[in-house]
Amino acid sequence: MPAASATAETHPASGSPSSAGATEQLPSVVSTNLCADLLLLRLGRPEQILSVSHQAQDPVVSPVTERAAGYPANQGAVEELLYYGPDIALTYLGWSGRPHSDLLARQGVRTVPLPYPQDLDDALEMTRSLAQTIGRAAAGERATARATARIAALPSQPHPYRTLYLRPNGGTAGRDTYIDAMIQLLGLRNLAAEQGIRGWGRMPLEQVIAEPPDLILLGYFDKAQPPSQSRFARHPLLADLLARVPTIGMPSDSAWGCGGLELIDAAEHIAAQLERLGPVSSPRPNR
Repeated sequence: MPAASATAETHPASGSPSSAGATEQLPSVVSTNLCADLLLLRLGRPEQILSVSHQAQDPVVSPVTERAAGYPANQGAVEELLYYGPDIALTYLGWSGRPHSDLLARQGVRTVPLPYPQDLDDALEMTRSLAQTIGRAAAGERATARATARIAALPSQPHPYRTLYLRPNGGTAGRDTYIDAMIQLLGLRNLAAEQGIRGWGRMPLEQVIAEPPDLILLGYFDKAQPPSQSRFARHPLLADLLARVPTIGMPSDSAWGCGGLELIDAAEHIAAQLERLGPVSSPRPNR
């Protein structure tokens, strides 16, 4: 099991420890879900990471399986956190162990729930905040500086194509979601937001067919879905529309669904695909 160890921060000007003879003890950390894993593996020192979630080691959903393989995996159970005894346990707002946070605190385990970002500004702030929490503020600043540079380099489309994000069950993303923020960042228009959808919602198939978008972003269409979750995707009218409307599949090798800095990977992927597509013309619905 990796153990926390003392590290010394080096002053950039002098090349010596910031306090003579002093070392900084980094807090030990456990992450309990994939989104937390991604941040911890990006920011943490290997010796302070006690365990990552089992999702991080699942190649179907995780882009960091090789790095995650070096740590014990957990299922996010309270009993596991008591066993590992970290200083900090990273969770998300829907974590089932929240009612036991007081118990964990009495055992010296501080639970830190991470919010789902609504846009990249939120993702940058969450990165800085977590880095500070785990004693890695400088790493957080470096990560956000690299991310900010990549965001600034994203091309803005000269034509604001009416864009619709779709999941196999007909789900979409309206205003106040990280998908909406990404679409706007690329200079596109979010059709779901323009149709009055706020947050995560659904787009009726009849409306999509009657008023087709210029561009469709397909989320998780490349993943196996149970029939009850994919009726929308299997409808012949949608298949006909997808044959006529330019589509871009969201990257399957990036956990962009967490809404964190991995969302920049998705934005760069979409920008590259748009460049290959060239000018997009508005489709006409079948009559």
